[in-house]
Amino acid sequence: MLTRFNTVTAAVLSGVAASLAFAMPVSAAQEKPVVVYAEPQENIRTAHVSYADLNLAQSRDAGLLKSRVAGAVRDVCLYENRAALQDGAYYNCAQGAWNNANPQIAQAVARANEIALNGYSAIPAAAIRIAAR
Repeated sequence: MLTRFNTVTAAVLSGVAASLAFAMPVSAAQEKPVVVYAEPQENIRTAHVSYADLNLAQSRDAGLLKSRVAGAVRDVCLYENRAALQDGAYYNCAQGAWNNANPQIAQAVARANEIALNGYSAIPAAAIRIAAR
């Protein structure tokens, strides 16, 4: 009776071990990188505004960042179409770009204030991205 129990137990354990072997992931060294291809979006112009040289915890530097963003908005929205000023397209573009940039500016300033208070911040550093169609 004891040998039959050992035989059944061994069969069950070998089945469990085999199923675990299939469930275990392949090591990271054997995995191949995933490459994603995408078509570029047409008619979208972008600019990145760096603030790495600014201390946004100071209002003077926060003002400099807003000036840089204003220049990027102007460049992205005017593109090469100075006639856009006359038909209002520039103003629509600029409003959309500012609506997109303002939360990014607020996040950058919040990050700087956290660093000034605590010495660190959980908010990641990133350039401000201005985009327009």
